[in-house]
Amino acid sequence: MKMKNFFLSLMLLLLVPVVYGQRKAHFGLRAGLTFADLIIDGRGFDTGNRFSSNTRTDYSTDVLVTGHIDGFVEIALPHKFYLEPGISFTVLGTEYNYVKIYNKRHSSVNRDYSYEGDKVLISQLNFPIWLKYNVIAGLRPKIGTYIGYIATIKEKRDGYTYTMKDKYRNSDIDFGVGAGVEYHLPFGLFFDVNCNVGIINLSTRGEVNNIFLQTGVGYKF
Repeated sequence: MKMKNFFLSLMLLLLVPVVYGQRKAHFGLRAGLTFADLIIDGRGFDTGNRFSSNTRTDYSTDVLVTGHIDGFVEIALPHKFYLEPGISFTVLGTEYNYVKIYNKRHSSVNRDYSYEGDKVLISQLNFPIWLKYNVIAGLRPKIGTYIGYIATIKEKRDGYTYTMKDKYRNSDIDFGVGAGVEYHLPFGLFFDVNCNVGIINLSTRGEVNNIFLQTGVGYKF
């Protein structure tokens, strides 16, 4: 059912260029850096069964730096608005520092466990759609949403990489909202930055949500 709903939403998204096909449109490519992290509450993914449901855990993480490559179509709307559906491949996730484990949920007694260098790597295909407004020549703030298909989730622990089993994964689909800004040059080149927050829990053991910032440079044909 989840996959059915995903592909139905994707079909509706892909129909947007058809509906507005008679308006002026530009196809383009974009690539850049992704600065990803995870918002973790509770046990997180806990694939190693290291934490009891009776304990409380606080994760300390660092930003995971990866990249992204996108394709899109920008459709001109009336009154200086633009609509941009697209497709984007990126790797999300986080890099662990340590986990602070409390003996009981309301206890102040804790112990730190170092997981420095361990990572979560989420290979994700996103289908974003942005609504943009041309404030002044070339400057376009934007708001939007995305639907994402999670191809794989991998954990890197102690130098080894493991593919996460389905029993730890709550969903193959991610959904989120975002905001950003672009600056366009007259000859098709542009620069952009955007921040996105996922609102779907990815874990069966706790609460895990994507959060990521992307910077990029692109060209419109």
